[in-house]
Amino acid sequence: MKWKTAVAEAMSLTLPLVLTCGAALAQEAMSANYEEIAHRIVTTSAHVKFGDKVVISGGKHVIPLIEALAMEVDNQGGRVVMLLNSERVMHNYYANVPEQYLGDPGLFTDLIKAADVYIRLPGIEDPKTVFQGVPDSRIAKASAAGEVVGKALNQSKIREIDVQVPNQRDAEYAHMEYAAYQKMQWDAINADYQQIAQKGNQLKDLLAHSKLVKITSPSGTNFTLSVGGRPIFVDAGMVNPASATGTPFLARTATLPGGAVSFAPIETSGSGKIMAPKDTCQPYEPLTGASYEFKNGKLINFKAENNGRCFESMLAAGNGAKDMLGSVTIGLNPALKVIEDTADYRPQNASGMVIVGLGTNDLLGGNNKTDSGWLIPVSKATVEVDGKIVIKDGELIM
Repeated sequence: MKWKTAVAEAMSLTLPLVLTCGAALAQEAMSANYEEIAHRIVTTSAHVKFGDKVVISGGKHVIPLIEALAMEVDNQGGRVVMLLNSERVMHNYYANVPEQYLGDPGLFTDLIKAADVYIRLPGIEDPKTVFQGVPDSRIAKASAAGEVVGKALNQSKIREIDVQVPNQRDAEYAHMEYAAYQKMQWDAINADYQQIAQKGNQLKDLLAHSKLVKITSPSGTNFTLSVGGRPIFVDAGMVNPASATGTPFLARTATLPGGAVSFAPIETSGSGKIMAPKDTCQPYEPLTGASYEFKNGKLINFKAENNGRCFESMLAAGNGAKDMLGSVTIGLNPALKVIEDTADYRPQNASGMVIVGLGTNDLLGGNNKTDSGWLIPVSKATVEVDGKIVIKDGELIM
């Protein structure tokens, strides 16, 4: 589904094109709707208060929202640093920079140490522009920045809000009409997060005291694992500064659209097979009929009907515990829907969606220290926690 090396993500952090302070930008480019969204993100999701030092980053295609957020931070008495990303600069980094310079996180780790809040908008409008034609080996070397940044984030005090602003390219890769895609994303961003938090905490309590989790699906998934008392993280679209103090980074992180429960299972507990009939390797490359077989948490067999070479190439370029069970995420957002019959859309936070991750999981409290990972979507899953069904055929029933 996604090679979660923090490739696009970490590099959107570490390759700023423009650095400016304050919010003296033209207001006419901003819509009234962005003003409302920015107010909600800054005051409710991030809880920015007087004196907070706030970093905002994003690509050129989201400049109006960057401006709106920066002005709202100023209105709340915060101090702003804005990072503007460029796809041309990012492609040059991956494709042309000498290899010995790849993986340097640049100045971003210094910003992490100084900042209280980080609001991250998409740095890339079209991933094909950045990654097409770049060897997997160079992407793997560049992803080392993600490991450095991850460690710095875990040791910081920063609260992070990731805002997944919809764009035309995302809709095209999902094979959806842009109007329908955009509406679903914004509806999900404006979901009832109090209700999501309530369900998330119920599931968290159940998982925290569980012995065995079983995941099955009509396509043939039959997989078991153990939480083993590991931390359970609930993303309900907001971070409370008081409760976030002194906690691991992921307890200080929220996503919009939010709504998910995530954890790092005991790595060696994973056993069985996971089937992903429809998936993507890159957003623009389909991966179909994928089968992943595990023993003692390690991937021992992989095959696919189409484009399996893409996954195999990316896996080979990684290092460390890249082929070990790493994470599980269960979606909670009722406004997001998995659409595979007429589209190719599997939002990770969709209610009832299950994602099983390979590789990196140290930010979740796991033992896999690697700069890479892979997310496997399990559509129409049934999930049992010590025999209690919490998801039935892709529907959250709690």
